[in-house]
Amino acid sequence: TYSFSTVVTTTIVTNERCKLQTNASSSSSIFNILSFNSESLDEFTFRFDSLRRNSAFCEEKGLVDTMAITALPVNCWLRERLNKWVQLSGHEGTIVPATDKTLWKKRSYSGCNESNAYRALMNDSALQAFVPRYYREVEYGNDSFIEIEDLTALFDDPAIMDIKMGTRTFLESELNSKIVRNDLYEKMVSLDPYEPTEEEHATKAITKMRYMQFREKKSSTATLGYRIEAAKFLENKLFFCNFFKKIKTHEDIRKTLVEFFGQHISTAGYHILQRLQRLREAVQKSLFFRTHEVIGSSLLLMYDATLANVWMIDFAKSIPMEIDSVNHRREWIFGNHEDGYFVGLDNLIKVNYLPDDFLFFYFAVFALLLLV
Repeated sequence: TYSFSTVVTTTIVTNERCKLQTNASSSSSIFNILSFNSESLDEFTFRFDSLRRNSAFCEEKGLVDTMAITALPVNCWLRERLNKWVQLSGHEGTIVPATDKTLWKKRSYSGCNESNAYRALMNDSALQAFVPRYYREVEYGNDSFIEIEDLTALFDDPAIMDIKMGTRTFLESELNSKIVRNDLYEKMVSLDPYEPTEEEHATKAITKMRYMQFREKKSSTATLGYRIEAAKFLENKLFFCNFFKKIKTHEDIRKTLVEFFGQHISTAGYHILQRLQRLREAVQKSLFFRTHEVIGSSLLLMYDATLANVWMIDFAKSIPMEIDSVNHRREWIFGNHEDGYFVGLDNLIKVNYLPDDFLFFYFAVFALLLLV
């Protein structure tokens, strides 16, 4: 989906009164998109640009605190949206709220891949209910966006978790890059100072592919076919990608999910497990998965006091393949395009995070129903 790891974004806008400064010939909102250096994401650095031209101006200066990408709208109705804006998927470019129920996502380096993927998913009866609705492509300034459903708009201050799926998170075409980078070497050393070779220690630089393969082996990606990227808990505790990088075993993940669901584990936790099981049935019937390599896609888990659900997101690296040329379970060998998506989904469902007393109660009720 993107070249940098997922983070939680929380935006707080404190301005109380805004005056609108719009073009009379257009009723649409005008966004001044904040630019972001994606390669510095793990250090959570950001640039805060002046939001003046073609935008709202406020009698009282507003404070915008952001750890990733956001925008200042010209319409004051978006003020409340930004106040609750939570982003758990990062992309090469920007993601901004477009309406009260949709968002703009900047089209990535892969061009129309994601637009085409969403169109295919909208026509896939098995998966329509498991992906955000796709609306259109948007051209603004010199940039291209897609407009999709904002899933967070369905919830009231939700807990959110992003889980990156698959045993491989890079495209085979990315293996060709020989560019070495110092920042990736530093990230590797921070996780495991003994991992770099003597040559890598000498140059203090590694390729992006070397780092990505290291990350996969260091996390649960290589062994389980998925990894937790980021999470926002109900108590507004934010956990970033660095926190989850070394979570590798079923038990590590079970403990994390137990904490994530907290007192809602028997309700939200149960409903999300049911949803994952239905998703597994759906992807195995899906034409999309029969005809696509699915790399870097995530599952978005969300719940609040009244609602719990799971969706598939991020399809910028979903590449069309000949039908049935990949089965999403075989081990990857260069050239076979296997992604291990089904391996990850199977293993995620196997994580036994529900409490023992809940399982006992569930099976007891099921047995009674059979007797009736």
